[in-house]
Amino acid sequence: MFKDCPCRLTPSRDPSPLLAYLRRCLLRSVLALGIWALASIIPVSSSSADIVADQAPPDLAAAGNRVAGNVEADYSYLLIPFKLASQPNLKQSVFGFAGRTNSGNLGDTFAFGVGAPQRIFYDNYIVGGAYQRDFYQFNSGILIGVEVGLADRFGNYRICCDTVAYSNGVMNSAELWGGVSFRHQGVALFDLVRISPGFVFGLSATSTPIGQESLHQIEHRGSANVLFYLGFDLAFALATLPNTELVFRIQHRSGAYGTLGGMKEGNNANVIGIRQRF
Repeated sequence: MFKDCPCRLTPSRDPSPLLAYLRRCLLRSVLALGIWALASIIPVSSSSADIVADQAPPDLAAAGNRVAGNVEADYSYLLIPFKLASQPNLKQSVFGFAGRTNSGNLGDTFAFGVGAPQRIFYDNYIVGGAYQRDFYQFNSGILIGVEVGLADRFGNYRICCDTVAYSNGVMNSAELWGGVSFRHQGVALFDLVRISPGFVFGLSATSTPIGQESLHQIEHRGSANVLFYLGFDLAFALATLPNTELVFRIQHRSGAYGTLGGMKEGNNANVIGIRQRF
């Protein structure tokens, strides 16, 4: 390493040339030593980097690509809840129920008449059934399908309840509805009970108005024969009987502020029933 450095000294009476000569030899030696050290270190560093890169987990490697601005970064994970399930658990169901219609609005119906200002809250009765079928399921557990239903609304209140027209005979009003159903596959509690919310939106047709609808039809000079239908479900199923559900539903008929029939609100009902899925 030091062969190229002519280090033989010749006597000189002037120390300045001697110091300059020693300085040049020292600089050449340091430079040669630095080049040798650099050549020895670089291959080791490159090999270590390759080993670390090979051992890096795929997730960390992908994250590194995203940080580095890789145009091929995959953001599909953001859409996973809205992707269709690869193995959907689609079912059909039949639902039988019974309950009472009321003279309140939708909010009063959710509260089962608690705090409602009406002197008479529940007026007539309703019994019926519905058929539901799932068509799509997303990874989030949401299922979309259709529902059709038929019910008989009956009672003695022809008009209710700010103005009351009571009949000694029982009046009947048939209702037919159909719409799009949305439901969640359910959340299990303590591996004992599964709770599943649901919602139905569609159209409802009736043969004749009854109860609160009759009063609203007179007040708004509209028609309650065809209105929007909304159904809000909360279903409970035992882990040992997953396909049999106890269902609480709120049924709501509405003209959506005059959109249909010149009506604002039709009839509301609180019902309870059993749904069997298959």
